[in-house]
Amino acid sequence: QPLPPDTFTNAPTTTSTDRPLNILLIDSLNTPMAAQVQTRRRTLEFLDKMPVGTRVEVLALNPKLSIVQGFTDDRERLKAAVNSLPTQLPPWEDPDHEPPGVDPPTPLEVEGANVAMRSQLLTSSMKQIARYLGGLPGRKNLLWFSGANPQQFPPQPADPDVWPSYVIFDGTGELKSATDALARAHVGVYPVDSRILEEINPRTRKGSMQLAEHESMDLIADQTGGKAFYNTNGLAEAALEAVDSGSNYYTLTYAPANQTLDNRFRTISVKIAQPNLHLTYRNGYYAVEPSTTLSGKQIDKTSPMQAAMMRGSLEPTQILFKVRVAQSPTTDAASSPDNQPNPKLMHPPYRHYSISYLIDIHGIDFAPSPDANYRGGFEYGVRVYNTGGDEILNSVSKTVAPILPPAVYKSMLTGGANAHQEIDLPATGNYVLRIAVHDLTTNHIGAIEVPTTSIAPNP
Repeated sequence: QPLPPDTFTNAPTTTSTDRPLNILLIDSLNTPMAAQVQTRRRTLEFLDKMPVGTRVEVLALNPKLSIVQGFTDDRERLKAAVNSLPTQLPPWEDPDHEPPGVDPPTPLEVEGANVAMRSQLLTSSMKQIARYLGGLPGRKNLLWFSGANPQQFPPQPADPDVWPSYVIFDGTGELKSATDALARAHVGVYPVDSRILEEINPRTRKGSMQLAEHESMDLIADQTGGKAFYNTNGLAEAALEAVDSGSNYYTLTYAPANQTLDNRFRTISVKIAQPNLHLTYRNGYYAVEPSTTLSGKQIDKTSPMQAAMMRGSLEPTQILFKVRVAQSPTTDAASSPDNQPNPKLMHPPYRHYSISYLIDIHGIDFAPSPDANYRGGFEYGVRVYNTGGDEILNSVSKTVAPILPPAVYKSMLTGGANAHQEIDLPATGNYVLRIAVHDLTTNHIGAIEVPTTSIAPNP
């Protein structure tokens, strides 16, 4: 619905239809330059052939995750977005040397550090995508064009003639956490290896790396109900098959009778009475705490709130909210309470900005307590960036633990929860406000970016 002046929301503009949403993730971070050219050509072929009315969004990763084109069924807009992507040198690909895994190799520690860096960026991006798409209704198909990345380095089981026996990096736990988040957001991942078809010899470093990368693709696809495509030159055909497969689905849920978190893999089996049909679905899960690896190690180095506050990152929709932003008509020499200004960048006079929230508490966990009240905990905050997004000028945040009587809780389910904050900006210049709400129990997130140029001056 139309919003009042100076009011902004992260509520999705995309509405539910009988067609799932499709997201093209062009992953240049994990794709050699030579394959990036082919990826673009095959992606354009797919867009030309996709069924009329198919809604697609284009994301790019290298190394930052960004939206290139929002959801649309306009082929020409989508093709223009794909053509706008530069061919970028991946951070691990030295133009004067062969890529890692090709003889002669780079030093093992350097290669392992590159694999670890790419893996952390990839899993962080997958979690961002899950939070971003979590509030959109229905099934979402993520077509991931990539050269992928192995779960661990060196690939295991190690071949002593090719790799040493010790492990430098193991990202299995982080990848498991990312696929859990995608599955909960109803995102089916369809990895597509964008490299040309060639014979793989597992007795070589390059061959064993590619096999390990394909294992990662299979894992992500299996754990989200998608399908991996590799060893094929038909990238456009693979993308069309993914869209067709992901357009016919049912959503089934269940609660496990065994609630013990014993770190074991629990298999999921779905059977139907009609013969000769193949089902694609998530085949199981690990019974571990979402924030730990199989060995019990904590894996989230960056909190969801920190990730949501990143300038230019996706705007998650797990918690929906509106904000009204108003600027003061006059300036002030004193800073607002609770603000955390950067002393090198913030100098008086200041202009106060008032942020009024209306939060949909359906995205926040309020648990009934023995006293019949509902208890929850969440935080909300604002961060001020310069227009380039590389400097933080000021920030403010607040954590609350409301205790709601049943009547108040019922009223808030209908009308939302109100909150308020004040933040200061320099009296002159243009800036960007990044505003977020985070549920402390479920780690659900909602966020939005508001440039000050969108806010009407206060008369």
